[in-house]
Amino acid sequence: MALIPQEVIEEVLARADILRTVQDYVSMKKSGSNYKGLCPFHDENTPSFFVTPARGIFKCFGCGVGGNVISFFMAIESCNFPEAVRKLAERNGVEIPEPDPEAAKRERQKRKGKRLYYNVMDESRAFFEQNLWSEPGRAARQYLLEREIDEETARRFGLGYAPDAWQGLLDHLATKKMSPRLVERAGLAMPRSSGNGHYDRFRHRIVFPIVDIWDHTLGFGGRTIAANDEAPKYINSPETKFYTKGSELYGLHAAKRAIQKAGYALLVEGNFDVICLHSKGIETAVAPMGTAFTEEQARLLERYCERVVIAFDGDEAGEEATVRCLKSFAATKLEPLVIRFDELEDPDTFVRRRGASALFEKVENAQPLVAWALDRILRPAEGDNIDRKIAALQDVAELLDGINNTLIWEHYAQEVSRRLTIAPEFLKDYLRRPKQLASQARKAVLQSHRPLEIQAAEYGILMVLLNHPKWLAQFLEEELENLLSTRELADFLGAMQAHFQQHNEINAPVLLSSIEHPAFQRTVAQALADPDYSPDIAARFYQDCIRSLKKDWASRTLQELTRQLEEVDFYKQRSEFETLMRQKEEIAYFKASLDLEQSS
Repeated sequence: MALIPQEVIEEVLARADILRTVQDYVSMKKSGSNYKGLCPFHDENTPSFFVTPARGIFKCFGCGVGGNVISFFMAIESCNFPEAVRKLAERNGVEIPEPDPEAAKRERQKRKGKRLYYNVMDESRAFFEQNLWSEPGRAARQYLLEREIDEETARRFGLGYAPDAWQGLLDHLATKKMSPRLVERAGLAMPRSSGNGHYDRFRHRIVFPIVDIWDHTLGFGGRTIAANDEAPKYINSPETKFYTKGSELYGLHAAKRAIQKAGYALLVEGNFDVICLHSKGIETAVAPMGTAFTEEQARLLERYCERVVIAFDGDEAGEEATVRCLKSFAATKLEPLVIRFDELEDPDTFVRRRGASALFEKVENAQPLVAWALDRILRPAEGDNIDRKIAALQDVAELLDGINNTLIWEHYAQEVSRRLTIAPEFLKDYLRRPKQLASQARKAVLQSHRPLEIQAAEYGILMVLLNHPKWLAQFLEEELENLLSTRELADFLGAMQAHFQQHNEINAPVLLSSIEHPAFQRTVAQALADPDYSPDIAARFYQDCIRSLKKDWASRTLQELTRQLEEVDFYKQRSEFETLMRQKEEIAYFKASLDLEQSS
């Protein structure tokens, strides 16, 4: 797109009346030669926002924001400079020239086509609205009352009624000299199968206009009001040259100010959900256009807020649609959150049953979308079903692939490791290279189902101390944990002592949940399940295990000292050699004394 010439920018500034532009968004009152109102960019109770029409500027003395009509439009619509200039130029009849004559011609044709399209949509919208608030719309108005949608909300969203006639809209637009072919291209009429004539797309339905952020009517949605109607409950305008469903969000034109103020958007499934929630004072609600939520829609919300709370219907379809939102958020800086409802509930029925405050409370406690989606994958895979774990690993890898923040990725990887009891080292490697390591996934899962193999004496000590935790204090006081060959066991016994001091007993589920190493967790679980001995037998067995522990330590130490002696030069490192020999003799004597003690 070519740069906008400076003279065009100056003409926009000259033609775009700043007061009229501001008054589209803010209620202003005359104050001397200025106008004042409540600032739209921060909360205030006393007006500190001023417009000076003679100078073409605005200024808020509360938050400090100020500038000309272009900077105001950029701030209020969250758009960039070229967008603001082009939109203000369009509103004020300023033509932006194209350097290429052919491009300029195409642009003029496009503008002409767009004006004609908007004209068809505006005339149709007026026709539908007039029908709703006159005699033909009585049943439609009754339906709105039953859905607790008041007149103020209905008028704010431009709701209308398509009469129960085959050519009601077509006949009306014909009086405005709009041909059936033109109405068909706008998506509001359909050709008869006979090839002779057209008929209205929307008939005997409540109609809601689809409006972009600039308040242009792009299309319509319609809901049947007949309980026994066999027709689809909802129908929507098809996409046209000027309307792409994945680029728009229903209700954003009405919600954008509230979203900016609240700092979040509430994403719901349907148009009626949006309208019903707004009628209850929940004015941050918007909805996709009956399709999956898109990246373009996410980027549109990114203009206005930092968080999006997904509040889709509580059924399985709503859950699946929530999961599909993940990819659309990946390329944005938005923080996606999620709230869920009971299976037969949606936001509208929830609010009507429990009130707006209950929904606001849900929003306050909304869960990060990734955490919720991860829990959804992991919950069925927890336990001993190997195939479920492998399938979960594949889903988790795909889910976490979209997370670019290293700290967040590490946090979720640790969560997966803990809940699937898979060694963290392998898991992280797998998540980074799922295709390359797919063949090793089953082996890793099988390995995670095996206990950590430790020496017999160390396992015996673990088993006895779990049943007689009062003996643990003396074990640690004598620093016997330093003789253990299994680091996980040494660390665990220290944590176990703290656990025992806190609970005055061994709470097995709590203790097990504190163990991060999956295989060692299984070892402890196995030791907890082993039968206990009587106190006398347990004490004798424990002492035998302590003795074996010391002997095993002595054997390992003697091997290490022998290795070190082989590397020492007797003639050049005599002092070190003698020290090692003395240590070896002491350890050998210690080991021999243990052998004598055992034989006696």
